[in-house]
Amino acid sequence: MKPQLTAAGVRAGDGYIYCEIQKSQARFKRIRNPEGPDSGVGNFFLLLDITALEKAVHIPISIASSKKPTVFVYQIEGTAEGDISTTDISCRGEGVSKVTLGTLLYAKIPPGKTAAFRIQVEMKGKPGKEYKIVLNRVNYKLDASDARYKKFETAIGTKILST
Repeated sequence: MKPQLTAAGVRAGDGYIYCEIQKSQARFKRIRNPEGPDSGVGNFFLLLDITALEKAVHIPISIASSKKPTVFVYQIEGTAEGDISTTDISCRGEGVSKVTLGTLLYAKIPPGKTAAFRIQVEMKGKPGKEYKIVLNRVNYKLDASDARYKKFETAIGTKILST
């Protein structure tokens, strides 16, 4: 199912999970440099609800901006180059438990239940430009011991940040 823009945000899903953006915020702080061009720091916040539809799903509580097989794979889009500084993710929800397998931590979402993922991304950018964070893929497993992730391809983005 393609992402749909609604009054509440963006909704998208496949046969196993359903994602909905509950909140998207972005802000920028200009850093003055008397010896050269100014720079700045952009902060993005997403509150993303993920519902397990037919079966329990295991979602790793981690994030990546490259080719690592972690849960949320995202990129920065904008009118200038931006660099990711830090990313933080947390999860909570009724009936949602945390399962550790080896060194990986998973959120186990029972069928019919929803987990709220709080995603915070900090990036370095240039004043006078626009940026947004786009989630390209959500990786998950139906069983934490599965070797491979199921991939939910999407294009869920934050609000555009004008700097």
